[in-house]
Order: sequence, then structure tokens, then C-alpha cells
Amino acid sequence: MNPTSDTPMREVADLYDEPGMRWALRSVGTHLHPGGEDVTVALAARAESFGLEPGGRILEIASALGGPARYLARRFGATVLCVDGDPRMQTAALAAGRREGVWRRCPPLLARTERLPLAGGCCDAAWSQDALCHMDKPPVLRETARVLSSGAIFAFTDWIARAPLTTEDQESLARLWAFPSLLRLAEYVALLDATGFDVLFAEDRTRSALARPRVRVADQEAWEQELIARFGPAELARQHAPAAFWVDLMQSGRGGHGMFVARRR
Repeated sequence: MNPTSDTPMREVADLYDEPGMRWALRSVGTHLHPGGEDVTVALAARAESFGLEPGGRILEIASALGGPARYLARRFGATVLCVDGDPRMQTAALAAGRREGVWRRCPPLLARTERLPLAGGCCDAAWSQDALCHMDKPPVLRETARVLSSGAIFAFTDWIARAPLTTEDQESLARLWAFPSLLRLAEYVALLDATGFDVLFAEDRTRSALARPRVRVADQEAWEQELIARFGPAELARQHAPAAFWVDLMQSGRGGHGMFVARRR
């Protein structure tokens, strides 16, 4: 499910330039994924039910603004290694950690997820939310397995395919969302198994994602006019296009959302 070689692939950093970050924070909040902290809480509860224990060192893959990391630090009393390749994200996450008093337990690690500067077996758990969709998944999962201790829990959510995607779909995902590929639920399970994990839980949560109420806040029109005044009318269209495409993909049954818990062998 890869786009064709001549498809223009959007850079992930472009999604989170200044207007993009304003749009993301407005749309989904500081956790930077739909459902916000509620989904983080649900994933943590599921991971805990499969053996995620308090304390230890948790690797977070693509920690972004650090909302989930700070929640994990508080809930589990853990040290969360916040791995992200965007220094802007790291700076903002560190500032938020200082404000919330947990920055010592959420140290930033500026690195590519395919090449983690960590010793093998040094992490007690791993975590990710809606970020692997932007990555070449096999090397990232192999690297995650390398740095986890035997028996460690890996909990994550990600966007998935639910039906065969057309070439046009794949090209739109690359151009609008910087998604090099989307896996179906069974393909994700097979890849996890091939990279050293036993899958404990894999659930298609698309129905829950679609059921979340979409509330248009009262000042949305005024807020969008301010965005236009600052960045121009083309910017508003640029921000609307990815969301509109993804909603169509989900409502048509071609795209969806998955939750996974696996254990390092």
C-alpha cells in the first residue's frame, strides 16, 4: 500500500508549521490526536490490563508536544523518553513539562525513530499514538524491539486501512498527510509478529472514532477569519483539505483507527 514512486510526499514537519500547529491545537488539542487525553487514558488502561507496571522507563515514539508522556509519567510514576525528530516539538514539550512539574521524568531525545541512540534492552515499555502512520514501519518496529527488554509491553494506536486503497487514495495520503503507507489490522499483527512481538490485543476502533461528537465551537468562523488575515485564504483551504479527505476515507469504510498492545518476546 505504498504510493507510486513519483508521488510528492508531504514532509511531516510541514503538517506542523505555524498555521498547521495552530489548526491541530484548535482541532484536537495538545495530545495532537483525535480524542485527546480520553484516548490516551483508554490506551493506558488497556496496556495496564496486559501488564504495564508502574515505574521503569517508557520509550515514546514521536512524542510531539508531550501530552501523553506527561500523562504516563503521572499515572505510572515512570520516566518517559520523549523521542521526536522535530526540535520545535521538543522545545514546546519541555516547556509544558516544566509548567506541569514533570519535566525531569519526561526527558527529550532528539532522534530518528529508525536509529535510536539507546542501548539494547534498556526500556521497560514503549508507547506511540497515531504516529507510525508517518513512518516506514518495519525498521521502526525492529528498532523498538531492539531497545525493549524481554517481556516489555508496547502499546500504541495508529491509523489503518480497512479496505484495499486505490492508487489515488495512496497518493492523496502521501500528499496531504505524509503517510507512506497504511496497514490493515491483520497486516499490522503480522508485522509485529515478524519483528519480535507477541500481539496481545488488536482492535479496530473506527466506530468509536466516528462516534466522537464533532462540535463546532461558537467562534470558529471568527477564528478562521483571523487565520486568513494572518496567513491568507489559501492556508485555510490547505488546512481543511486533509481533514475532509480523511473523514471521507473513514466514512466510506476505507480508512480507520486501530489500538494495539504487544509484548516483546
